[in-house]
Amino acid sequence: MMDSLAEKYREHFPILSTSTYLISNSLGAMPGEVADELQSYAELWGREGVEAWNQWFPMVDEVGGLFAPLIGAEARDVTLIHNLTIGSALIASCLDFTSKRNKIVYSDLHFPTISYLWQGWKKYGAVPHVIKSDGIWTETEKYIEAIDEGTKLVALSHVYFRSGALQDVKPIIEHAHKMGAIVMLDSYQAAGVLPIDVKDLNVDILATGVLKWLCGGPGASFLYVRRDLQPQFQPAIRGWLGDKNPFEFHIPDIDFADGMHRFLTSTIQVPPLYTARPALKIFGEIGMDAIRKKSLALTDRMIERADEFGFTINSPRDAARRGGALTIDPCNKKPSPFGRGQGEGKLTTKQICDELIRRRFMVDYRPPLGIRIAPHFYNTMDEIDALASEMARIREGR
Repeated sequence: MMDSLAEKYREHFPILSTSTYLISNSLGAMPGEVADELQSYAELWGREGVEAWNQWFPMVDEVGGLFAPLIGAEARDVTLIHNLTIGSALIASCLDFTSKRNKIVYSDLHFPTISYLWQGWKKYGAVPHVIKSDGIWTETEKYIEAIDEGTKLVALSHVYFRSGALQDVKPIIEHAHKMGAIVMLDSYQAAGVLPIDVKDLNVDILATGVLKWLCGGPGASFLYVRRDLQPQFQPAIRGWLGDKNPFEFHIPDIDFADGMHRFLTSTIQVPPLYTARPALKIFGEIGMDAIRKKSLALTDRMIERADEFGFTINSPRDAARRGGALTIDPCNKKPSPFGRGQGEGKLTTKQICDELIRRRFMVDYRPPLGIRIAPHFYNTMDEIDALASEMARIREGR
C-alpha cells in the first residue's frame, strides 16, 4: 500500500531501496541530494580556498532560515550551535546560580547528556531537582509541584527518547513563568515529526538538531531564544564570532553581537550546513501538519499489529500523548501503563532487535522498554506490516 507522501518522496532517500528504515528518531535517512551538496562544498573549498568563507559564513543564516519555520520562528531568532550539550552550557553560562533562585528542574526521562551538564553546573551553585517518572511518562502535575519561586530554569524534554511519549509542555511553561523561571525545551525528538509553534508555546529557549527526524545528518543543531530575552543573555562561554565586529579582533572582552549571533563561538561547522539543506527544503515543501498526520497513521497501524501479535507497547496509545516513535517489547509479559503484552519465546528483546537489523529492518533497542520503531513520512503501511510480522517470526524462532 502506497500513499501520496511516500510515493512522491521515497526516491529522495536511497536507503529505502535496500532497507526497511524505521529508525528516524536516531538518525534520519539521508537524502540523495546530500552527495551533490558535499561535492559542492569540496569544489568550493578546492577552488576558492580561504575565500570560500565569504559563502560559508552566510550559510548560518540561510540554513537557519530554512529551519526556523518548522518551529514557528523567524529566521533572526535562531542560530547554529554545535550540539545540545553545548547549547545548554551556553544558556547555563548566562545565568547566575549564586542566589536563592538556583534550582534546575528536569525529569529522569531526559536524555542523559543533558542531565550530566546540569549536574556538572552544581559547582557554580545550581541545585538540580530530578523528577521521578514511571519510566515512560512524567505527569504534568509533578512539574507543577517541583517548580517554585526558587526555580531558575526548567529543562523540558518535548518527547522522551526511550518511550516516544509527548510531554504537554504548555501548562508547564505557563506555570514556570508565573514562578519567575525560564524554560529551555529540548525538541530533538519532536522537530521534524511534530508541528511546533514557539510563539504559541511562549517558550523561552528551544534547542534541537537535524540529526534525527529532520534528516540532515550529524553536526547542525539550532538554538532559538525568545526575542525579548536575547539582549539579557551574555554567555560566559563566548567566542570571537559572537562579537558585534568579529573581524576587528579587539581585546580584552567581547562586544556582544545583537540578536542570536551572540551565541556563536568559534569556527562554524560548515559541512553540516550543506548536509542539512536538502531535507529542510523537503520539510518546508510538505509542511509539518501533513507529516504529523502521516506519522500518527503509521504508529496507529503499528499499535494494531502489536496488539495482534501480543507485543507489549511501552509508549502512549493516545495520539495526543505520543510523538513519532513507539517502543515495543515482543517478549515482556509484564503489563505496561499503556497496554498488556503476551510475549513468549526464548529469545531476548535485544536478540530480536539484533536479528531484525541483520535482516535489514532498521530499528534499535533502548532498555528497559524494548525496541524503538520510528516510521517517517517516507515509510509505508506495508513496511509496518512487514516489521510486525518479522518480529513475530523471530520471536517464534523462525
